[in-house]
Amino acid sequence: MKRLNQWVLAVTLICGAGVYTSCSSNDDTPMVPSQQEMEKSLVGLWYEEFDCVDVTEDGKPFNRAMIAVETKADHTGYVALAVFDDEFNEPLEVYGGPKDAPFTWQVTADGHVTLTDPNIGTTIKSAPTRSEGSHSTFVDINQINMNCSSGNVSFSNASHEGALARAEGSTGSLIQDWMAKSTLPRACITDSIPVEIFPDYMNYVFNYPSVDPFGNPCTLSGTITVDKTLVRDGKPFNGILLYNHFTIYATTQAPSRGAVEFPTGAAMTNFIIVAPDYYGFGITEKEPQAYCISRANGRASLDAYLAAKRMIEDLKVKKGKDFVIAGYSEGGQTTMGVLREISERHPEIKVKRAFAGDGPYDINSMYDAIANGTTEMPSTVCNVLYAYNHFFHLGYGIHDYLKDPVAKNFDKWFLSKQNKRVALDEELIKTKKTSDFCTEAVLDNGSPLSQRFKAAFSQDALASGWTPRSDLDVMLFHDTKDDVVPVDNFYAMRKFLKDNGIKTEEFVGEYSSEVTKEVGITNHEVSALTFFLKIIQWITKNY
Repeated sequence: MKRLNQWVLAVTLICGAGVYTSCSSNDDTPMVPSQQEMEKSLVGLWYEEFDCVDVTEDGKPFNRAMIAVETKADHTGYVALAVFDDEFNEPLEVYGGPKDAPFTWQVTADGHVTLTDPNIGTTIKSAPTRSEGSHSTFVDINQINMNCSSGNVSFSNASHEGALARAEGSTGSLIQDWMAKSTLPRACITDSIPVEIFPDYMNYVFNYPSVDPFGNPCTLSGTITVDKTLVRDGKPFNGILLYNHFTIYATTQAPSRGAVEFPTGAAMTNFIIVAPDYYGFGITEKEPQAYCISRANGRASLDAYLAAKRMIEDLKVKKGKDFVIAGYSEGGQTTMGVLREISERHPEIKVKRAFAGDGPYDINSMYDAIANGTTEMPSTVCNVLYAYNHFFHLGYGIHDYLKDPVAKNFDKWFLSKQNKRVALDEELIKTKKTSDFCTEAVLDNGSPLSQRFKAAFSQDALASGWTPRSDLDVMLFHDTKDDVVPVDNFYAMRKFLKDNGIKTEEFVGEYSSEVTKEVGITNHEVSALTFFLKIIQWITKNY
């Protein structure tokens, strides 16, 4: 697209006093708003979507566009153009935005809004008039006329007239999210990890733009795993499988740091595998992990898929259109978190099937079990408490909810990410009695501390508070003998999905043995094998 960036420096906002005529005095004389009133009415995020057929600078076609202008109360703002294709409800490209097209603004007495480039201190001038119907220069905007009396902002340039509406609610948050991500580097492959025992498979490490658990833009990482023989022989892949990993603690357990056994195994199903690290691992490994925060991990996982699919398309490999999602334990929770994100934000994404196994869909069920006295994975209890206290800003000191020696060694044992689950539970914590490492305030379900934690758990819970899309197809799996994630989670999620008319296939039963505990493996870990075999059986039957 020619001169694609020039337009962001060619904007004049006009808010003529004559449009503020909705208020009048008793003698019907129009009341002209004050300069302060005009400024106040302009504060906000404004946008317009419209058809626009063209290509980006690197040749990718798009068929619609959106102009966004944010004018903030501190008299700063930005202008942006986002372009879209039919693939995703995510911009194919964003031109301008908070990083590349910021401005400061002032309203003059006659209603004009003057935009100034904050970097060079000069007023932005109007663009030259262009030829009619020129798509390549369409976004070289002349001026935006603002009509606040009607709640809209009239828009016109040399070849287009429209209206900018105020972006509020979910629309506003979606646009702000796109703009925030536009300030980050593009998704890109950064490394590759071969698998010695499976030389035909390659794991590609990639970074991609997303948001952290607080909603701030950040770069996350993951892997894309492919069977090189299918690429070499020109044979098609079945589609893309988004694999969400289970609980991990050490940096070396993240997919992008070499833990590619599960992604590689999944790739043997002839799917291209996308495996996100989640926030707190991979490129963000110096940050606390967003452990069992379903909103954060669901978003991180879906953003990984969106970025990876764009890159996979560029590779020109042959593949089917099917999209499958799978995860066990924390990965099961994340899988349902992805379905929530798709239901709320991405009606264009079609999911062939989702597989969720033994997931903590409502952490309250695990929390209630703490008071019973024991847990097979004390590390999970400690990590959940820390993560929710940190990411939900509960404000407690670590000794408010954990006892020594866990509390005083938490940084070394957990935040260093040097220890795996067995080392934490068997060599460091050395007890399964919750009263040995949790404070009385935690064990007392009625305490103010417990109530605040449970409120945070409820805020993030997946078995309520959203409407699943009607075309979802979900396999739910749970071991009735799960000694870490109570089977109550299965029943709660099953009821929630059925109440919303969602098609499910269910496997609930005893898939493990008490013998496993004698060798230091929990029922929760053993039943994962049956879960993954169920996935393989389904893929074998359907492909």
